[in-house]
This record gives sequence, C-alpha cells and structure tokens, in this order.
Amino acid sequence: MNVMEDRDNNWQKDLQFLLGDTAILEQLAEQKPYIPFSEETIDFLDALYQALRKENRSVQVADLAAFSFWCRKGNLSHIREQYARQWNGKRVIGRGVAFHIVPSNIPVLFAFSMAASLLAGDPVVLRLPEKETVQEQMILSALRQVMETQPEWKKRIVILRYGHVKEVTDALSRLCQVRVIWGGDHSIQEIQKSVLEPGKTELAFADRRSAAVLRTDAILEKEDLTDIVRGFYNDTYLNDQNACSSPSLLYWLGSPEQTALAHEKFWKAAAPYIQSRYELGAHLAVQKWEQAMYLAATKENVKIQKFGNEVVLVKLPELSADVWELTVPGGFFFECSGENLDGLYPALTRKCQTLTCVNETECTEVAEKLICAGVSGVDRVVQIGHALDFSLIWDGMDLIAQMSRLILSQLRS
Repeated sequence: MNVMEDRDNNWQKDLQFLLGDTAILEQLAEQKPYIPFSEETIDFLDALYQALRKENRSVQVADLAAFSFWCRKGNLSHIREQYARQWNGKRVIGRGVAFHIVPSNIPVLFAFSMAASLLAGDPVVLRLPEKETVQEQMILSALRQVMETQPEWKKRIVILRYGHVKEVTDALSRLCQVRVIWGGDHSIQEIQKSVLEPGKTELAFADRRSAAVLRTDAILEKEDLTDIVRGFYNDTYLNDQNACSSPSLLYWLGSPEQTALAHEKFWKAAAPYIQSRYELGAHLAVQKWEQAMYLAATKENVKIQKFGNEVVLVKLPELSADVWELTVPGGFFFECSGENLDGLYPALTRKCQTLTCVNETECTEVAEKLICAGVSGVDRVVQIGHALDFSLIWDGMDLIAQMSRLILSQLRS
C-alpha cells in the first residue's frame, strides 16, 4: 500500500524523516507482526539499553536513564513471564502497524510508546513533536547504532516529524492497524478528524491530573524526610509538573492537629530542597501567582502560602470535581485535609489518573478504599517517587493486550 498516494508536492516538505525514509514507510504494512515479547524484540531493546548506557550523558538525564534501565533484558523477561501466566497458553500476535502521536511535555514518552508497540509485536511509525529534545537526540542516535548490527529493525521502525497536516495524518491512519494518541483533549479531537477504518484499534490518552495522599502520622514518625522529599520532587518538578501523573493536589490525611505539624515538617524539608534545584521560568512564576490571586478573589475561604517562587500552595476548605480545571504547572499545588478519605472523593473523577502515597502499605490500603467507595477515577496508586514510572498498564488499559490480538483455537468436545 502506498501511503503517500494522492499527496501533492506541498506536503512532501512537511515530512522530516528522523529514522527510516519514504521507501521504508511504504513497505511497513508488509512487515509481519511478531508474537509479543519475542526474543528478537527483547534482544533489540536490550541492545538499545546497552547503547544508551555507553553514552555517559544518559546517566545524567533522569528520565533517559529510567527508560534505558526499563529496556534491560532482565526486566523485559520478567514482564514476559507475567504475561505468559496471564495468557496461559493462548496464542497471541501483534495487530500490525502502530501509528503513534506523542506530545512534547514528556521527552521520553515517545520511546516508551515505541517500545510498548514493539513488545506487542507491531511495526511502528511514530510522529515526534516539533520541539526537539536532548533525550530525543540521544535515543535516535542509540537506535541508529543498534540498527547497524541488527539491520532487520530498519524495516520495522519509522520515526518522523511533520506539522499539523491532516493529509499526512489521514495517510498514516490508513496505513496503521493501531493508532496511539498521547496528548491533550483538543489534540485528540483534531487527530480523530482523520477517521480510522472500522475494525482498527485506537488508544487515546486524554488530559489527566493526579494527587498525593500525605498521611500525617507517616510524615511525623519519620525522623528524616529526605527520601520522601526527593521522591516528591522527582514526581512533580522534573517535568515542570506537566506530566499527567504529577500531583497537583495534596490531600493531608489526619487530625487537624497532626496535619498542622506534618505540613510544617514536610515543607520545612521540601521547600529548600526544591529551591536549590528547580529553575523556574519567569513566565511560570507569574502564571502561578496570577492563578493563586484569582482563586483567592473568586473562591471563599481560600488561603495562599508561598515558598519563594518555586512553591505556591492554595489551601481549599473542601474539594470539588472542577479542581482539575484550575491547575497550572511549575510548582502549583492545591491542598486540602481530612481525617478520612471522604473529603478527597469528590475530586476523584475520570480526570484523576494517579494517587501517590507515602509507602507501599498505604498504597494498598488506599486502593482498596477507592474500590469500596466506587470512585470513577484513579487508575494508579503508587508510592511517592514513582509517579512517572512507566507501566504497560496505563490509564487502566493493558497496552500489550490492546496492541495485540488473541487467536482462538477451539476444539469440539
């Protein structure tokens, strides 16, 4: 199938190939799908890990180091075993070409998305955002290195960049069997104007927000909060609080007296840690303060607290579903408190993706309470410091299951 058919000369200039070329793109649909977690795929991703590890700079870039570490053969083999138990002998194969569209706010998301498709058994065509990043450059360089020794993968991965050209998205949507859209609600709506044919699969990851549950006794009983503060910083500030899983709401769980003590103790440790590491742009600083002043003027009983320009806290007497529409990035947090989780539930709509908790035991307890309460939101409950960890279960969807298919072999008894 020639995916470039009906294309006039005007949009040839819009296609910038970063990996692969037009000829490879046009034969991508001819590539056979693999079985999920094939040895070839795991070996390829492990070689990518090795190539990135040899690049000294990759260790210094936290999200890049996390991606390369995730690609280790030992980790992927462990995940394969989990799926093997889940499938219990069922026959599974990739669906075909997967077309990925990723945003600019999470620099390594494109690599995780690509890896998930490859593990599902699918060839990949991936559109990168216009903004180029160091992470992108280093991953592309490592991919090229690996493909020199494993050239068969040159035929299975195309990475390109183009502007908002519907004709190109139309063509790539005709080519694919799976379309994966990571982005804001508006971006998803625009891309979905390029209609998928019936029978094809789409995964669309819309705008989401997240919260942290800070149990006051867990804060107060720890003499040293360094680990919690470091984890909180990594969850929020590494990506300017732009990730869907970065908390923008802090819910203090405990009595009013304990909350006051734990709040003071936490921010006494966290504020200087953040201020010594985070470089806040002037635009974000102004945006945060303007939003805080707007909320103070328009909502009753709102209190504002600042720790320099890096931390702005907006304390609410109670929570409602619209809290997620009022967030801004760069270290802007809503705070609320209660002696149980009931006060948090109104905010746990489908807009809320992740809850982070102080420790693993608390994660388990909170998850069970959410199920009992029947909240419509929250797809992840993880320990502080792990909000940005990638998982093949995302937004409540199993990426491997969605991007592969089961072949039923049924015998008559």
